[in-house]
Amino acid sequence: MPAPVTGVLADLERILLTPEQIQSRVAAMAAELNRHYAGKVVSVLALMDGALFFVADLLRHLDMPVRLYTLSASSYHGGTASSGQVRMNWPAGLDFRGQDVLLLDDILDTGLTLSVLRDKVAAQQPASLRTGVLLAKKRERVRDVVVEDIGFEIEDEFVVGYGMDYQGRFRNLPCIGILNPA
Repeated sequence: MPAPVTGVLADLERILLTPEQIQSRVAAMAAELNRHYAGKVVSVLALMDGALFFVADLLRHLDMPVRLYTLSASSYHGGTASSGQVRMNWPAGLDFRGQDVLLLDDILDTGLTLSVLRDKVAAQQPASLRTGVLLAKKRERVRDVVVEDIGFEIEDEFVVGYGMDYQGRFRNLPCIGILNPA
Protein backbone atom coordinates (compact mmCIF):
# COMPACT_ATOMS: atom_id res chain seq x y z
CA MET A 1 0.00 0.00 0.00
CA PRO A 2 1.51 3.40 -1.01
CA ALA A 3 2.38 5.87 1.72
CA PRO A 4 -0.01 8.81 2.10
CA VAL A 5 0.95 11.92 0.17
CA THR A 6 2.03 14.73 2.46
CA GLY A 7 3.36 18.26 2.17
CA VAL A 8 2.98 20.23 -1.05
CA LEU A 9 2.19 17.10 -3.07
CA ALA A 10 -1.00 16.73 -1.01
CA ASP A 11 -2.32 19.83 -2.84
CA LEU A 12 -2.30 17.91 -6.14
CA GLU A 13 -5.33 16.15 -7.52
CA ARG A 14 -2.95 13.89 -9.44
CA ILE A 15 0.57 13.69 -10.81
CA LEU A 16 0.63 14.10 -14.57
CA LEU A 17 4.37 13.58 -15.23
CA THR A 18 6.90 12.04 -12.86
CA PRO A 19 10.41 13.41 -12.41
CA GLU A 20 11.76 10.38 -14.31
CA GLN A 21 9.43 10.96 -17.28
CA ILE A 22 10.39 14.64 -17.40
CA GLN A 23 14.14 14.00 -17.22
CA SER A 24 14.01 11.32 -19.90
CA ARG A 25 12.12 13.57 -22.30
CA VAL A 26 14.33 16.60 -21.62
CA ALA A 27 17.41 14.48 -22.40
CA ALA A 28 15.80 13.31 -25.68
CA MET A 29 14.96 16.89 -26.64
CA ALA A 30 18.57 17.93 -25.94
CA ALA A 31 19.88 15.09 -28.12
CA GLU A 32 17.78 16.40 -31.03
CA LEU A 33 19.01 19.95 -30.44
CA ASN A 34 22.62 18.69 -30.32
CA ARG A 35 22.13 17.19 -33.79
CA HIS A 36 20.38 20.27 -35.14
CA TYR A 37 22.89 22.82 -33.82
CA ALA A 38 26.08 20.76 -34.24
CA GLY A 39 29.06 23.08 -34.74
CA LYS A 40 27.10 26.25 -33.95
CA VAL A 41 26.89 28.72 -31.10
CA VAL A 42 23.32 29.05 -29.89
CA SER A 43 21.66 32.07 -28.30
CA VAL A 44 19.01 30.73 -25.92
CA LEU A 45 16.19 33.07 -24.97
CA ALA A 46 14.41 31.53 -21.98
CA LEU A 47 11.10 32.71 -20.58
CA MET A 48 11.19 32.92 -16.82
CA ASP A 49 10.07 32.06 -14.27
CA GLY A 50 8.09 29.01 -15.38
CA ALA A 51 10.75 27.59 -17.69
CA LEU A 52 13.56 27.82 -15.11
CA PHE A 53 13.81 24.10 -14.29
CA PHE A 54 13.25 22.97 -17.89
CA VAL A 55 15.88 25.36 -19.27
CA ALA A 56 18.45 24.51 -16.59
CA ASP A 57 18.06 20.77 -17.17
CA LEU A 58 18.03 21.09 -20.97
CA LEU A 59 21.11 23.32 -21.11
CA ARG A 60 23.12 20.84 -19.01
CA HIS A 61 22.63 18.30 -21.83
CA LEU A 62 23.66 20.59 -24.71
CA ASP A 63 27.06 20.01 -26.33
CA MET A 64 27.54 23.40 -27.99
CA PRO A 65 28.46 26.87 -26.78
CA VAL A 66 25.39 28.68 -25.48
CA ARG A 67 24.64 32.33 -24.79
CA LEU A 68 21.79 32.48 -22.29
CA TYR A 69 19.33 35.37 -22.08
CA THR A 70 16.32 35.38 -19.79
CA LEU A 71 13.14 37.33 -20.22
CA SER A 72 9.99 37.67 -18.16
CA ALA A 73 6.88 37.47 -20.28
CA SER A 74 3.41 36.35 -19.36
CA SER A 75 -0.22 36.60 -20.26
CA TYR A 76 -1.50 34.93 -17.06
CA HIS A 77 -0.81 37.65 -14.46
CA GLY A 78 -1.54 35.40 -11.45
CA GLY A 79 -4.64 33.59 -12.68
CA THR A 80 -5.31 30.18 -14.19
CA ALA A 81 -6.25 31.48 -17.65
CA SER A 82 -4.58 33.85 -20.09
CA SER A 83 -5.53 37.51 -19.71
CA GLY A 84 -5.12 38.01 -23.46
CA GLN A 85 -2.39 40.63 -22.95
CA VAL A 86 1.32 39.85 -22.99
CA ARG A 87 3.58 41.71 -20.57
CA MET A 88 7.32 41.44 -21.12
CA ASN A 89 10.52 43.07 -19.99
CA TRP A 90 12.67 43.17 -23.15
CA PRO A 91 16.20 44.20 -22.06
CA ALA A 92 17.61 47.28 -23.75
CA GLY A 93 20.19 46.41 -26.38
CA LEU A 94 19.14 42.77 -26.76
CA ASP A 95 19.73 42.05 -30.45
CA PHE A 96 19.74 38.63 -32.14
CA ARG A 97 20.73 39.78 -35.64
CA GLY A 98 22.64 37.00 -37.42
CA GLN A 99 22.49 34.60 -34.45
CA ASP A 100 21.03 31.10 -34.17
CA VAL A 101 18.27 31.59 -31.59
CA LEU A 102 16.49 28.97 -29.53
CA LEU A 103 13.40 30.34 -27.75
CA LEU A 104 12.40 28.17 -24.77
CA ASP A 105 9.23 28.25 -22.68
CA ASP A 106 7.55 25.96 -20.21
CA ILE A 107 4.15 25.62 -21.86
CA LEU A 108 2.31 26.39 -25.08
CA ASP A 109 -1.25 27.28 -24.17
CA THR A 110 -3.02 30.03 -26.15
CA GLY A 111 0.03 30.71 -28.33
CA LEU A 112 -0.18 34.41 -27.54
CA THR A 113 3.04 34.87 -25.54
CA LEU A 114 5.20 32.72 -27.81
CA SER A 115 3.84 34.28 -31.01
CA VAL A 116 4.55 37.80 -29.72
CA LEU A 117 8.10 36.81 -28.73
CA ARG A 118 8.81 34.90 -31.95
CA ASP A 119 7.67 37.93 -33.95
CA LYS A 120 9.92 40.23 -31.90
CA VAL A 121 12.97 37.97 -32.35
CA ALA A 122 12.23 37.35 -36.06
CA ALA A 123 12.08 41.12 -36.65
CA GLN A 124 15.74 41.27 -35.56
CA GLN A 125 16.73 39.00 -38.47
CA PRO A 126 18.41 36.09 -36.66
CA ALA A 127 20.29 33.50 -38.74
CA SER A 128 17.74 30.94 -37.51
CA LEU A 129 14.92 30.78 -34.98
CA ARG A 130 13.67 27.63 -33.32
CA THR A 131 11.15 27.30 -30.48
CA GLY A 132 10.89 24.59 -27.85
CA VAL A 133 8.42 24.01 -25.04
CA LEU A 134 8.22 21.35 -22.40
CA LEU A 135 4.42 21.13 -22.59
CA ALA A 136 1.87 21.87 -25.29
CA LYS A 137 -1.80 21.87 -24.38
CA LYS A 138 -4.19 20.17 -26.79
CA ARG A 139 -6.45 23.12 -27.43
CA GLU A 140 -7.36 25.76 -29.96
CA ARG A 141 -4.82 28.57 -30.04
CA VAL A 142 -5.61 32.28 -29.93
CA ARG A 143 -2.59 32.81 -32.21
CA ASP A 144 -0.84 30.26 -34.38
CA VAL A 145 2.80 29.81 -33.47
CA VAL A 146 5.54 27.59 -34.87
CA VAL A 147 7.01 25.27 -32.22
CA GLU A 148 9.57 22.81 -33.51
CA ASP A 149 10.31 21.00 -30.24
CA ILE A 150 7.60 19.78 -27.87
CA GLY A 151 8.32 17.68 -24.80
CA PHE A 152 4.81 16.45 -24.02
CA GLU A 153 1.32 17.12 -25.30
CA ILE A 154 -1.17 17.39 -22.45
CA GLU A 155 -4.87 17.95 -22.09
CA ASP A 156 -6.13 21.49 -21.49
CA GLU A 157 -5.63 21.50 -17.73
CA PHE A 158 -3.89 23.94 -15.41
CA VAL A 159 -0.59 22.40 -14.33
CA VAL A 160 1.95 23.18 -11.63
CA GLY A 161 5.38 21.93 -10.68
CA TYR A 162 8.80 21.75 -12.31
CA GLY A 163 8.88 25.56 -12.45
CA MET A 164 5.21 26.22 -13.16
CA ASP A 165 3.16 27.87 -10.46
CA TYR A 166 -0.18 28.96 -9.17
CA GLN A 167 0.14 32.40 -7.53
CA GLY A 168 3.83 31.84 -6.89
CA ARG A 169 3.46 28.39 -5.28
CA PHE A 170 4.36 24.86 -6.38
CA ARG A 171 7.33 25.75 -8.65
CA ASN A 172 9.62 23.55 -6.56
CA LEU A 173 7.74 20.29 -7.19
CA PRO A 174 9.95 17.79 -9.04
CA CYS A 175 6.90 16.48 -10.91
CA ILE A 176 4.13 18.14 -12.94
CA GLY A 177 0.64 17.80 -11.55
CA ILE A 178 -2.92 19.01 -11.57
CA LEU A 179 -3.97 21.08 -8.58
CA ASN A 180 -6.72 19.80 -6.35
CA PRO A 181 -9.64 22.21 -6.98
CA ALA A 182 -10.41 22.25 -3.25
